Amino acid sequence: MLSRRLLLASGAAALASPSFAQPAAAPSQGDGRVTVLSDGGFEMPLSMLAQGVAPAEIAAAAQQTEPMRTVLNVTCLRRGSEVILFDCGSGANFLPGSGQLGESLKAAGIEPEAVTHVLFTHLHPDHFWGALDEFDSPLFPNARWLVAAGEIGFWTSPKVYEGLPEDRHAFAAGAQRIAKGLGDKLERLELGQEWLPGITAVATAGHTPGHVSFAFHLAGEPTMVLGDALTHPRISFAHPDWRPASDHDADLAVATRRQLLDRLSQERMLVIGYHLPGGTGRVERQGTAYRFVPA
Repeated sequence: MLSRRLLLASGAAALASPSFAQPAAAPSQGDGRVTVLSDGGFEMPLSMLAQGVAPAEIAAAAQQTEPMRTVLNVTCLRRGSEVILFDCGSGANFLPGSGQLGESLKAAGIEPEAVTHVLFTHLHPDHFWGALDEFDSPLFPNARWLVAAGEIGFWTSPKVYEGLPEDRHAFAAGAQRIAKGLGDKLERLELGQEWLPGITAVATAGHTPGHVSFAFHLAGEPTMVLGDALTHPRISFAHPDWRPASDHDADLAVATRRQLLDRLSQERMLVIGYHLPGGTGRVERQGTAYRFVPA
């Protein structure tokens, strides 16, 4: 999601690891159960939320003080014999305060060997770098690892560095290292189709070139795992036209947010956001914009 260099320069390196938070479970629904697992969190400057907007205006809209703390939510769907993770956290090599997925899995009673699938929304460090353990082996040895062909193609292209600012070159190097470690276990799939029965990959590009969200039904209720298509509980909804510094293609990200918010509000979908406090909620239209209502 973010530039490690920029975050460290802003003081994130001094962040003490937050106290461990127990995973928050969404209500059991029919043949599946969703659990939101914590990978911790870190601090970031408010300026990351909107380029070209005055700091005072950002602070007022965000209703937060400098620096801002963001959470990392890994969604776990358990249905029958399947244990499905959407993204897998940042591992030990990103930012202080992150990399706590192992403790959350243990608290939820989930052994790494039990995870059957990992579906990636995109390959930024806080979503992808947790895929390997301290020995550079896949953290979940029995899992299938599924990624959008366009997303992995972008990050592993020899020309990727030409399209990235220098402070994000480490993102590409890390993605390539993780992809190499996963090897043939990393399956490349297309968008607009079911990656697993009942789970459809929805194109939500802009934050990264191949970013996807995942739509599925539980007991007839439409649900979407957002990844980083919407990242802030106020600004992403009230000001979808603002341009966060972490978006790769700002114009495309704005169009994606607009279309996505319209769909989510109209269909009354339960949403699960990687960086939304509490993880789950719904989207309501508010005047010409929207608001996030925690579940």
